[in-house]
Amino acid sequence: RRLMAGGEGSVGSIMAIDPADLWVAADEDFHDLVLERAYADNPAQCPLSADEDDPSCSLIHFAQGSLEVVHDDLRRVLPPAQLKEAIDILRVVGIDDAFVVRRELVNYKKTCLNIQRCATQLDRDLRQLVTFFKGSDDERVDVDDTRIYVHSDRHTALCDALGQCKGALGVMSDLRQFVKTVCCVSRHPAKSRPEYLAGLPRSLKHLRKYVRCAGDVVASQSNETNETNGHTTVDEVHEVHEADGGGDDKHFPSTAREESGAAHLARAMDGFARLGWPPRIVSFVRKSLVAKGAVKALWMRSELIRGLRHLETYLRQLRGCVTELEATPNLVDVCASASSASRTEGVTDGGDGDGSILRRVSSACRVRKELNQLYGAVEALEDQTTWLGRIADVPTERLFVAGDADLSASTSMFIPSGFRVGDLFARCRGVCEREFPRMMRVLRDEGWPTHLLGRLGAEKRTETSFKETTCRVCARGFSSLWVHRFICVACEINERFELGRCPYRESCASPFCPHANRCFVCDSWSCAECRLIRGDGEECLALAQNIDPDLTYLDWDRTVCTTRSGASPLKGTHAVDPDLLSMICSRPKGSVHIVTRNSYRDDIKTFMARAGLPDGIPVHTVKKHQSKAEVILEGNEGTILFVDDSVAEHMDERLMRSGVFRVLFGRALS
Repeated sequence: RRLMAGGEGSVGSIMAIDPADLWVAADEDFHDLVLERAYADNPAQCPLSADEDDPSCSLIHFAQGSLEVVHDDLRRVLPPAQLKEAIDILRVVGIDDAFVVRRELVNYKKTCLNIQRCATQLDRDLRQLVTFFKGSDDERVDVDDTRIYVHSDRHTALCDALGQCKGALGVMSDLRQFVKTVCCVSRHPAKSRPEYLAGLPRSLKHLRKYVRCAGDVVASQSNETNETNGHTTVDEVHEVHEADGGGDDKHFPSTAREESGAAHLARAMDGFARLGWPPRIVSFVRKSLVAKGAVKALWMRSELIRGLRHLETYLRQLRGCVTELEATPNLVDVCASASSASRTEGVTDGGDGDGSILRRVSSACRVRKELNQLYGAVEALEDQTTWLGRIADVPTERLFVAGDADLSASTSMFIPSGFRVGDLFARCRGVCEREFPRMMRVLRDEGWPTHLLGRLGAEKRTETSFKETTCRVCARGFSSLWVHRFICVACEINERFELGRCPYRESCASPFCPHANRCFVCDSWSCAECRLIRGDGEECLALAQNIDPDLTYLDWDRTVCTTRSGASPLKGTHAVDPDLLSMICSRPKGSVHIVTRNSYRDDIKTFMARAGLPDGIPVHTVKKHQSKAEVILEGNEGTILFVDDSVAEHMDERLMRSGVFRVLFGRALS
């Protein structure tokens, strides 16, 4: 008899055998019955082929990423009473919670990437402004016979914004790398722990650098003033980071010590060992937890909790550095005290060593620069440790969904309210936007400042002499700060905001976002308002979970499969994208379609069956001069998701007007 497993909303598996019959089947018949009958609709997803003790065993063709794929395995093999017991055990050992944490981490990683991209551009813009206006409106301060020039309030605001942006950007870079590595721990429990995680806390290079540099400034100030004012000493600042190798957990409780995937698997299986189930059933459950990513999810949560302790330690160290540096005299205090001493005691600056006014002014400027970087780092790290802590505590509602962030408003459909790191970058962007028009006016009316002319370069861009620092539009030579991808900042702004086109390629055919004046391809841009997002399989999976489309249309070549240019997937070695595989398996039966220009339709169906994709997926072959929009929109209503690696396929006016969610696919964009 044939039974639907899981009911409405499940992955849609169809069993050709009653699980009660499998429960009482002989050991020698169990493997064949499970493979040929319980998984008759999709034998490639049967976990019995997984070898949890052999690290060379490939698990890439198994769907993963959600609790439902594990429950689907259990429904196929376990009778109702035992199924309930198994689901309860999974919940008790934390697998349900671990999958929630996994989902949030994957999407948080994407959020960090998008913030990092925007902040990197902001950092470049601020560096340009600081350099452009350097010395242009400095204010003179006379202290006795010493003449000092200090930045104006406008230039000081730029320098402060640059320092805070740089500090926060370093934190987000470290967090993205940390979370990305956590998300990349192996499904296979026999494989070793990633080197990056084993090297914590030293692996967090930007945070380590900030503490070390701040400690050097604290030490220099202590040497000058010969006092510590009761604050953190430099030895205390460096204590955590000078431990042997920096990778041990000697500064943390024993509960924080790492556990391998094998340890998590053993703990998950303890509950099943006490049930007295047949060994073949226990072995099946064990293989399913490994193949479908349940053990990986437990491992990910464990690494997140351990990493959070390191982040919190860094945060305490950075706060201590801020307290110490804030206690030192600032520039205003230095100038005021020097003037006061001169009036009352007749002391002048005669180059008297440590008492030199210039030395103290230089020291105060260094402290301010370091403090700004620390302010940005502390604010970003405080906010992000809070959110990572909420993820580790298993949120009851969705927090992050992969996609682009609107940093100007600090919110978007993908980021939860209260995500304050966006406010920090928005403040810095506000300072930048106030000064950028002034820079453009100076360039238009007066040309390049004198202090930059000698560093711009004189070589022209010609057919025989090609330089990356020569603008292809105005043909002037520049330093690397002012030219990016063969176009200078002045010409880039004109191309983007005046002409409304991609500044990087003269004949760029990619769509151009009118909301942000960005090219979707060259700027790696995503826009929720345009309903066009750049992303890989992880992002497609997260988007599908968020919008729950009624229909999903996927391209084949270089999207679902690694084939190119219409080649047969049966010739050569090819693979299915693992995240798209998980997405396809998680969607209701009949809701996923393949729409491709590859003419090997039968070969594609054969390959899908071998690769573990569900049976019955329609394959639509589109002719050379036909648009895929004709297939996607023909008679279809509701929410539609379209994924394709070719930007040309997304530019059909009908798709752009229809409200179809479009993903410009690219592998490994996270």
